[in-house]
Parts: sequence; structure tokens; C-alpha cells
Amino acid sequence: MKAVKYILLDLGGVLYGLDYGRTLRGLGLSSEALAALLQDPTLAAYEKGELSTEAFLQGWKNRFPHLTERDLIEAWNAMLLGPLPQAEKVLRTLASAYPLALLSNTNELHLTLVEPQIAPWRKYFAGVFFSNRISRRKPEPASYLYVLSELGWQPQNTLFIDDNSINVHAAQALGCLGYCIDRNQPELILQHLELSQ
Repeated sequence: MKAVKYILLDLGGVLYGLDYGRTLRGLGLSSEALAALLQDPTLAAYEKGELSTEAFLQGWKNRFPHLTERDLIEAWNAMLLGPLPQAEKVLRTLASAYPLALLSNTNELHLTLVEPQIAPWRKYFAGVFFSNRISRRKPEPASYLYVLSELGWQPQNTLFIDDNSINVHAAQALGCLGYCIDRNQPELILQHLELSQ
């Protein structure tokens, strides 16, 4: 793909396995509740670093009064499946052809578990941007613009890859190239870019 000079990757559902169903079940919610949960104002504030873990859990204890704090933490972390088996091979192949960076909506509870697991991948990235540390969250335009500015990348040459179409469309609205990947299938990136492992 000629226009692509840089690749900006989401983490969860792209390189790191996610199963939202496990969290929904732990919270006692149906699968239809996922979109609303991901846009929950308390979660949004937590993922922008505006709330402490304690304040986030207190807010959700009010929302889910039948669950203890421990239940809430276990349910929230239940979605985390670990690094996907193909992810490092895909990163190695991509990094041989393009500068890479990571932009993830995340939070301190998840990062406590995830960050040590993905530490070996740091060498593949020109930058790693977590929403709670940059105080900006996808699909807010400011999140993409901040990362592009920090890296010095032009949007028209940057391919943004996410498993959430809302986030991809937001990046495209800023002039980025976009690819919405099927969740937990990083090998599809190489097919999309016509790269072989």
C-alpha cells in the first residue's frame, strides 16, 4: 500500500486478546450492553486518567451494588486473555517495513496486568500511548492528533488499525488511513498490507 508510511495500532483485540463477553457476564449484563458500557462516563473518565482506581470502583459499586469490589475487579479484568499467539511474529514483520506505534484506551487496573506481558514488544514501537497517561481517549480527535504530533507523522501516510469501527472512522475523519480488523486476528494485518511472515 503505497500511501502507508507509518502504522498506528490499537492493543486490545488487535495484538492482545480480548473477550468482552467474560466481563459482561461477570457484571451480570447482556451482550447488547457492551456499547453502552464502553461509553460509560465513569469508565471514560477512568480511561482518561481523571479518576483514580478507587474512585472508578466506587462509581461502579454504585452502579452494580450486588457486586463487591473484588467481584468488580475480577469482572473488569476477565476480558484480558493475554498476548495473542501470532502478535509478535506480526509485529516483527511489520516493524521490518514500517515505523510502528501503539494507541490504546486503557486504565490502571488493566495496565497492571498487561504492561509486564507486553514489555518484550516495546522494541517494535516508536511510541506507546495509553489513554490514561495522555489524558485523551479514542475516538476523541485529540487522542489521534496528540500521537501524530508527538511522532511527527502525517495523517495521510498513517494507517490506523483498530477492532472498533467507531475508532477507525474517527481516525479517517482526520485524514488517516484506516483498517478495522476482526477482533483477535493480528495475522489479518499482514494480509491487508500484502506482507508475508
